[in-house]
Amino acid sequence: MKALILIGGEGTRLRPLTLNTLKCMVPIVDKHFFEHQFGLLKKHGINEIILSICHMPQKIKKILGTGAKYGVKIRYAVEESPLGTGGAIKNAEKYMDDTTIILNGDILTDIDITKMAAFHKKSNAAVTIALHKVEDPSAYGLVETDSNNKVLRFLEKPNADESRGNSWINAGIYIFNKKVLDYIPAGVNYSVERQFYPQVLKIGENVSAYKADFYWLDIGRLDKYMQANFDVLEKKFVDPAMKFSKSNKCSIFLGKKVKKDKKAFLRGPVYIGDGSVIGKASINPLSIIGKGCSVGNNAVIENSIIWEDTSIEESVTIKNSIIGKHCVILSNSELDGVVIGDNTVITHYSRMGRKNG
Repeated sequence: MKALILIGGEGTRLRPLTLNTLKCMVPIVDKHFFEHQFGLLKKHGINEIILSICHMPQKIKKILGTGAKYGVKIRYAVEESPLGTGGAIKNAEKYMDDTTIILNGDILTDIDITKMAAFHKKSNAAVTIALHKVEDPSAYGLVETDSNNKVLRFLEKPNADESRGNSWINAGIYIFNKKVLDYIPAGVNYSVERQFYPQVLKIGENVSAYKADFYWLDIGRLDKYMQANFDVLEKKFVDPAMKFSKSNKCSIFLGKKVKKDKKAFLRGPVYIGDGSVIGKASINPLSIIGKGCSVGNNAVIENSIIWEDTSIEESVTIKNSIIGKHCVILSNSELDGVVIGDNTVITHYSRMGRKNG
């Protein structure tokens, strides 16, 4: 079986972080996001991956290449203009197997693909959709099924009455038999969720629902991106290939060649990347500091994500924030609940965020 990952979007909901960094390459603690999806696929014996790309295709190709560096073989299906989820799948048709697993490019998950594939085969389904149970399905697409886990209908952003007694949403993970691609028109913008699924259900194709308990998070919003990082720190999501997953019991992980002042205070869960320098600072729980960063004396970092090569000077306080790459936060500044894009300089004594309006 091959896999198709849909990564054509611009990641606008993650701006300013994605102004310079592709959405699939945002860091989740010590790995790019795409590496988590590659790792999941490899774990289940899938090494041939098709990437559906549209935004900055040459940049993606240059960085990922053939995939050999990551232990996979990559083929690229390039959209000349955005084709929607269905159009993107149709555009990749020539590379797909008779049965292909498809993932949205912003889903962090540990779903058991092997079990899902076995379910698909046993159900004799044309399409299998992974469903995930959430407390509030109103922001997602709700899926109604019968007692045999056959899909009956889809409800986009259901109201309270429609969602009563059902909290299973479309997880953005599918298995397609290649024959169903005949229902998708080529070269046009076409939605899997709003057009394809209603169509194949009306025709009478067997669309099955794979319901299971697995970790699932759409990282496409800033708050969810932050949650994904913190879930890794707290080991709610565990990727065995991650360095952090092998860290010590107190959940303080220091990368290679980290220099830390003897009077620095670290209280986990904390991650500090390779080559970073930590002065007499307080690094409090749920702090991620990327590689090559520096943190000055009397600085306080808490509940925040600092991307690589950023300098934080003395007496700076950063809480509940995300700071991009190559930034400089000058001394005596206070940041709370802010998101700062790459290459930004914050001047001395700045006050930004919740307390300061």
